[in-house]
Amino acid sequence: MTSARTQPILDEQARHRSAFESFWRLLTAEELDEQVPGMPWTVHGYVAHLATIDSLIVPFLAPLVGIAGVPAPEVPPPSPFDIDEWNEAMVPLRAGAPVDELLSEAAKHRAEYVRVLSALSDEQLDMMIPFGGDRKVIDLPPTYVRLEDLLWAIALHDPNHTQDILRAIPQREPDVRGWLASSDFARIPEAITARRA
Repeated sequence: MTSARTQPILDEQARHRSAFESFWRLLTAEELDEQVPGMPWTVHGYVAHLATIDSLIVPFLAPLVGIAGVPAPEVPPPSPFDIDEWNEAMVPLRAGAPVDELLSEAAKHRAEYVRVLSALSDEQLDMMIPFGGDRKVIDLPPTYVRLEDLLWAIALHDPNHTQDILRAIPQREPDVRGWLASSDFARIPEAITARRA
């Protein structure tokens, strides 16, 4: 049975993913090719990132809840672990992939992520885990955060990166204004927010 603390996270991330998928489908090829100012990715790169990142997270969480047989990520995690290095290797592999293909991949990885999250206990949600954040952009040392807090940050990953995407295609802001206004970024603790670009 899903924890009463996990269900709101699942609900929150589901509504954001639905809104983000609708947004993806609006974008033209020209908009997808736009470079996000000050960042290494195009709009398409951010879409590819959000379509693939769950495939990295699931294998880390699955052993906590005794779920075996989850697919390994296409790009093996570096050792020592560095999420920036993994993203740098993974995102270019989806260059030019059609949005429908990315949506299909995102749905597959998200289903596995939901399966794992649904099995977490309250004790596991209270675990303290290491968090380094965006080390190449934010010059802060790694810290420890509660797993539940990190899961809330992941639930808000789609609207968070939509804000980045809008820097490249500001004309699309009216399409997502209501959705972003409903996103409660205050749920993410400062220890996590400060370490995210």
